[in-house]
Amino acid sequence: MKVKVYAKLNLTLAVAARQGQFHPIDSVVTSVDVFDTVQVTPRGDGAVTLQCDLPLPAEANSAYRAAEAFVCAFGSCGADISVVKGIPEGAGMGGSSADAAAVVYCMCKLFGVDVRSAAVHELCARLGSDVNFMLCGGLAQMRGKGDDLTFSALARPLYFALTTFDVQLSTAQVYAEYDKLFADATLPVYPQDVLDPLHIFAGDVSVLPADKRLGAAAVLAAADLGGQCFNDLESAAQQLDGYAKLYLAFAGERFKCTMTGSGSAYYVLFTSRSAAEQAAELLNSAGFCTRVCRSVPTGIQIVDDGAEDCNS
Repeated sequence: MKVKVYAKLNLTLAVAARQGQFHPIDSVVTSVDVFDTVQVTPRGDGAVTLQCDLPLPAEANSAYRAAEAFVCAFGSCGADISVVKGIPEGAGMGGSSADAAAVVYCMCKLFGVDVRSAAVHELCARLGSDVNFMLCGGLAQMRGKGDDLTFSALARPLYFALTTFDVQLSTAQVYAEYDKLFADATLPVYPQDVLDPLHIFAGDVSVLPADKRLGAAAVLAAADLGGQCFNDLESAAQQLDGYAKLYLAFAGERFKCTMTGSGSAYYVLFTSRSAAEQAAELLNSAGFCTRVCRSVPTGIQIVDDGAEDCNS
């Protein structure tokens, strides 16, 4: 079975102070059409093999670990796995979580496990904080450790001028730097009569009382969605490694630039493809590696359902 698994961008990312081993978060995320291609072929034994173009031992690869965890959890046979990377590594776009989610999805389909079951949700939560989101994709608000999810749908596609750098940031190091800067950080609280970020991006006023909807609809119609984006980890990442200094000096004078995840990629959000293309052209002409991508409503798309492999 072969699938495309899509990257994510954090439209918002609020981070609270560390609680135990984790930082509680509140983040609105969307899938975008940057993807890895993952192929999973069932075996007749319990072994797992991996082909991937990352310079990592198989045991350290998220796709391999996901397959082994699946076999252990559900007693299935093993699988031969191939991963072709298209999601930049260390960019904050969920590449490793995407590969884990793709393997879990394929193995569920191949071995008859309900991908929406509580057992699969628990498995994904153990594999990584955003694996459950990558499994479903679309538009969602992630809370807590990242696996408390509320899904919605975008009223219209979003387009991004996405800039990547020859830098891979360590998530652990970025969070450690954040702890030094913001030891007392708390998460935002949204009053019941105010739209939270998820509903702002979705353009959904139905969650408000009827007497609040008309005014909120007018606000949403005039909203600059790019202006709603933020990431609490940006200052920590730049304190740790000022790799984006030139980019922010150039692009920051012209656009609202936002880092995704714990870095290193940045994006500028637009509601039209032409505007995103113009921004990308400008940024590329200034020497910044930039592409246009768009939101997509799902996390995984089947390329080949592997029916022949299963029946052979």
